[in-house]
Amino acid sequence: MRRSTKIFSAALLSLAFALPLAACGGSAELLEEHLIEDQYDNYYEIFVRSFYDSDGNGVGDFNGVTEKLDYVRDMGYTGIWLMPINPTGSYHGYDVQDYKAVNPSYGSMEDFENLVEKAHSLGIKVIIDMVFNHSSNKHPWFLQGVDAFQSGQTVEENKYVDYYTFSDDPFDGSRLYNGVYAEARFDTTMPDLNLDSPYVQAELEDIVNFWIGEKNVDGFRLDAVRYFYYGNAIESAKFTGKIKDWADAAYKKAHPDEQDGEAFIVGEDWSGQDELERFYDNANGAAFFDFQVSQTGKTYIPSAINTATHATLGNPARAADKYFESVGVVLDKAKGPNGEQYVPAPFLDNHDVARIAGVASIALEEERIKFAYGLLSLYTGSTFTYYGSEIGMTGSANDPEKRVGILWTEDTVGMYPPGASHDPARYYPFPSVEDQLKDKGSILNYYKLCNNARNAFPALMRGTAVRVASDNENVLVFTKTYKDETITIAVNFSTETQTVTGLGDALTLKQGICVDGSVSGSGASLKLPKLGIAILA
Repeated sequence: MRRSTKIFSAALLSLAFALPLAACGGSAELLEEHLIEDQYDNYYEIFVRSFYDSDGNGVGDFNGVTEKLDYVRDMGYTGIWLMPINPTGSYHGYDVQDYKAVNPSYGSMEDFENLVEKAHSLGIKVIIDMVFNHSSNKHPWFLQGVDAFQSGQTVEENKYVDYYTFSDDPFDGSRLYNGVYAEARFDTTMPDLNLDSPYVQAELEDIVNFWIGEKNVDGFRLDAVRYFYYGNAIESAKFTGKIKDWADAAYKKAHPDEQDGEAFIVGEDWSGQDELERFYDNANGAAFFDFQVSQTGKTYIPSAINTATHATLGNPARAADKYFESVGVVLDKAKGPNGEQYVPAPFLDNHDVARIAGVASIALEEERIKFAYGLLSLYTGSTFTYYGSEIGMTGSANDPEKRVGILWTEDTVGMYPPGASHDPARYYPFPSVEDQLKDKGSILNYYKLCNNARNAFPALMRGTAVRVASDNENVLVFTKTYKDETITIAVNFSTETQTVTGLGDALTLKQGICVDGSVSGSGASLKLPKLGIAILA
């Protein structure tokens, strides 16, 4: 059973977030979800190896993810992104050895199929990492290609000569393999595929059809899209669009009753807003991660929080202005050449950057960790959360330490990938999932509250933002409108309680999202605790 095409049934609503609004202002009623079947979701990124070990062998697995899907859905996540699940020679999985098989340490293909079926029954989409920029140097394509090139075979004699860029002489971006040079810009273990090759394109389209058409996944996170055509953003974007077209065709073939159904494709591009705009303009409706919202550039959320909460670094009004500008930037860049709205993909952290709880401007302060996610939840688009961030995990040293396992209970410690320190104090400054679930004021329950708000108000995920004048320079006020729904959002960027008046007598408080205390009042006179967020309608 897949997600319903429009609104979730009452049965699925029972799995949704159920914290009363009284936990942070508003009434004691529960927020009802209004989920629409489209490309907007709250995604949860999972590193299978470190997530949950179902059989006690020390390695996370598909069955472990399946066991925790009720938790994921209860947290308000409506999609999961599984980091690479294919056979690999590394702990991280980005050197794929077989694109149509699963990593045996994670379980069997049947285990994966069960995971997808359970996720869909709960209304959770499943996207998987797809690494099409490069393969493993142990992949049969590469091994046969090297042998064929060494023996002087032509493409007509052996198609694998065309799968990679081979040469007898070194060239920019090349590495040496048994006397043969091949392009490999990331690492010797990951030679770049020749994406111009019709043979490679046929293989990749077949892989897309396999996972979407046969294994029922809902889309892909595409690794390293800006490297598809190194130094050429437009060609890289066009190839991303080609993958999107393959995926949409496979999806429609597999789900003929879903008239408007399409696959969700989100690409990884670390570059700035200018290049991001070129990608949106040329990628046929694919989404792209916005790293600028995360940890670089003028839209850096932790920087705005730092400015707001430390008077020596600026004032709250300036932080609010910067934040509102960032909202506009994300929305403006997510438009196609004809003005159509594409899906932004903002996030705070993932496996490539420091976990948000430990960055300098957050500095393990619980209220600032919460507020960062509160701000993220106000963005239009599909947001992404890295597993464990909902309990304030840290990890900012070497790559394996960003992938340490989540702390489910205080009696157990997470799993450690090769190369990570086994010191729990490095990763778990806050209580376990089990303990935070019981604490209504925990980081986890704040995340849950934010996700629920996004699921309850379609305009929060999808709306167009317009700034509203405020009589309090500490408070940012803006509306978001989607179809016939308009909500008003007020954000207190200061560390003192603030009052805002004159927003409109007819506006009533629908949700409060607070690091501490509660929101009260209405559009006539709204009282916001420090770093508090109010949603009115």
